[in-house]
Amino acid sequence: MAGWFWRRPLLPSERDFVRQHFGAALDGLLPGIHLYLRRVGDTRRALSLNGGRISMPRACFMAGDPCQPLRLTNAQIAGWFAHELLHQWQRAQGLPVTRQALWLQLRHLLGGRNPYDYARCGDAQAMHDCFARAQVEQQGQIWEDHVRACVAGQPAQEFALVARRVRGGVPQDASMG
Repeated sequence: MAGWFWRRPLLPSERDFVRQHFGAALDGLLPGIHLYLRRVGDTRRALSLNGGRISMPRACFMAGDPCQPLRLTNAQIAGWFAHELLHQWQRAQGLPVTRQALWLQLRHLLGGRNPYDYARCGDAQAMHDCFARAQVEQQGQIWEDHVRACVAGQPAQEFALVARRVRGGVPQDASMG
């Protein structure tokens, strides 16, 4: 049963990834962020809960071993991890991420809108404004798309102001909580 509750702190390469994409914005949270192996529900998707718990699918770890580092050179895996880390950032901003995300997912299951859909803009200011107005899952998807592009070696200029905001360079406005 002990394996069921397995967790580990972030490894050095994972902490470096966090600092690369979030700057110092998550430094205060890093000691409390732990990785878990996703075992319940859709085990092909990542999940972030309160208290710094990020559950990742087995395939995201080197050799499928959760004791090994995440495969962060894979743009998809890096994007998933960044998405879940953004939820930690949102919680630090005071947003009730879990409650909002559960409601959004429930609405989607009942035939509502996909909570991850957003209108991608080619202009950095328009993309920043979209991010500022977005709900928690749309913000996570925007950030995931930004990090995927960076890891794939094709950073997209339209995410520049969003990246600056998340890293701490743009003041929080009223729409962010």
